[in-house]
Amino acid sequence: MTICGLERNRKSLGRGVARQAIDHAARDSADMAHLVAELHHMAPNRRNRERFAGRLSRRSGVLAARVGDDGLTLDMRSVIDVTVHRDGADAFEERRIRWMRVRVRAKAGRYRIGFDCFAADVSFHALQRRFERSSIGLDGFLGRLDLSMRRGLGRLERDEILLDRGDQYLSTREGVWAGRAEQMASNPAWGPAFADTGRAIPVFSVRTFLGEEEMRSMVWLGWSSSARQPIAA
Repeated sequence: MTICGLERNRKSLGRGVARQAIDHAARDSADMAHLVAELHHMAPNRRNRERFAGRLSRRSGVLAARVGDDGLTLDMRSVIDVTVHRDGADAFEERRIRWMRVRVRAKAGRYRIGFDCFAADVSFHALQRRFERSSIGLDGFLGRLDLSMRRGLGRLERDEILLDRGDQYLSTREGVWAGRAEQMASNPAWGPAFADTGRAIPVFSVRTFLGEEEMRSMVWLGWSSSARQPIAA
């Protein structure tokens, strides 16, 4: 399809592109519980961290495994099924794509290991609007989303959430994800560090996507300022 044809047909293509993205992600979905549980066995030396990074980077749904001075950062993508509630009752089932970042630090001496986790969930509707309201390409849509959401996780980690009239937004190059920051209970299946179910993990639940034309003026000001900042992973 030509560029002109694509721009004319974004509205009609949006649902199909979103559905295809979820289908593709489901075929390459990370087993997050298994991956995080495995990280508990990482030793506090760089060579071991590098071996872990090399091994985990080949697993399904793993987007990046980066070695740092004191640990390892793992970016993953999975597909989850969520029960949406309305007025205190189960309303419907919804399939979403979840992007998650796990930073693990292992320290020598009295061996200690620590985890920091951040996640973002994106619904079918938000994926559809992401395609319709931006110039993102048809080819490689999911891969482009991966790059965008990894930057978004960095913003979430740094608490760079835009606020306007009680609404919350996470910036991207071409617009903002609109949603809300929530707390997700930890999963004991992730390993001993998550055995305390009272431990909360920050997750940004995306409701929709706003392009530049859909933003309110204060949202646009916040977005345009953040868009000019250097990109950090």
